[in-house]
Amino acid sequence: MKKIIYVGAMAAIACLTASCDSLLDIQTKHAISEEKIVSENGCKGLIIGVYDLMQDVGYTGRDFLCIPEVLGDNCMPTPGSTKYTGYYNFTPRYNISIWSTCYEIMSSLNECLVYLDKLDQTANADQLRGEALFLRAYNYFNLAIVYGRTPGHTVDGFNLCVPLVLEPFNSNTDNIAEAAAVARNTVDEVWAQICDDLKQAIPLIGSSNAPYRASEAAARALLSRVYLYMGKWAECAEASAAAIKTAGMDLYSGAYTDVFSKGKETIFGLKFTEPECLAASSIHSAYGTVDDGYRDADGFGNGTGAGDRHLSITPDFISLIDFDTDTRAGAIRKVRLNTQELYWTTKFNSYGGIFGLDNIPLIRVAELYLNRAEAYVRMGNPASARADLNELRTSRGLGKTDLPDGELLDEILLQRRIELAFEGHRFFDMKRQGKNISRPEGLAEIPYDDYRVVSPIGTTELDVNKLLVDNPGY
Repeated sequence: MKKIIYVGAMAAIACLTASCDSLLDIQTKHAISEEKIVSENGCKGLIIGVYDLMQDVGYTGRDFLCIPEVLGDNCMPTPGSTKYTGYYNFTPRYNISIWSTCYEIMSSLNECLVYLDKLDQTANADQLRGEALFLRAYNYFNLAIVYGRTPGHTVDGFNLCVPLVLEPFNSNTDNIAEAAAVARNTVDEVWAQICDDLKQAIPLIGSSNAPYRASEAAARALLSRVYLYMGKWAECAEASAAAIKTAGMDLYSGAYTDVFSKGKETIFGLKFTEPECLAASSIHSAYGTVDDGYRDADGFGNGTGAGDRHLSITPDFISLIDFDTDTRAGAIRKVRLNTQELYWTTKFNSYGGIFGLDNIPLIRVAELYLNRAEAYVRMGNPASARADLNELRTSRGLGKTDLPDGELLDEILLQRRIELAFEGHRFFDMKRQGKNISRPEGLAEIPYDDYRVVSPIGTTELDVNKLLVDNPGY
């Protein structure tokens, strides 16, 4: 008797790497019956499972924020640490790798959306549908910027992005590999789908679960980011304004570390409970050690304590900070480690006295002001761009700028680099503009058209899905 396979297409294909015997035994990826999952609580469970997957250290729980800083010019490996040196040196195939996690997420979300269609359309069901659509858009956005070029910046006519899998895989065929094989969609198709999912999510999602689950403000804010990457300046400015208004959140002018430890500007982020604590695998551990409070006469700590301190801030970045006036200097810790003077970020220091227990902001209100400022200046509206830029500058203790209009864009991009540093934006901000990738400490910049700027598709995926085409150069 033929069995029904009801999993995401990518998960189905991945099963081929296990064994033929186990492949034949697949009926469902759940330990409980479909009848129990087809409920509001069952769909909520699928969505909560997505947040759990996003907490993975290889994804937004750590590496998706750290590696883009190492590929750019904000971070370098701490002397003695080798974990991120392959990325720092742009060694071939040392790229961001999120394919498996993201497609596992898509599998759950697509299944959730199908089940929600079977339920009565209550307000709660609508909210869950909006949340699932937002999460699908968020994860497709991340896949798109990792495995493809951004709109308007393709190279040599190669315009493939990632496969769009929008429905659960449901096949009666014995040839699962053939039925589940999925080709890559084009850049334009993927980015259009991201926009469509967000536009559908906005009127459904509400705000009751913000900020550590998706909300209307988060959907509008992500749409602002998407339009920025697409170069749709008017749409970006409009989406940014709507997100700021919906969030009802101002830029925070208090201690800069409160923005992170207390979530003062978080529109969407990850919240870790004590059982979920990543400890030595946490983003705190990657960026430094537990601070014992010691400082010498020059303000340097000793750098000892729990933590792997894989990454340090580059001198190039430190040279951009006005330590006398810029409140963002409050999230930079000076240490002496084995006689070397280093700088570490404290944006993600553990809270509640538990090492490695981090709350991680993924979208902040400051980004929206920077998105809108950039959109305005590129639209030829320097007055509005200056107003947004000055909102950010004054909230960070810098005061208003008197730069001429022709220099505003560079200042906006500079403030973007400083404000969003160590949060996973730097490499992608250069890539979205089609710019060469700036490197620190005298390292040669990486041309935008270098094949290493785009991640390869894994050999497992290529072996089992014959419709996939790898990125050029690999």
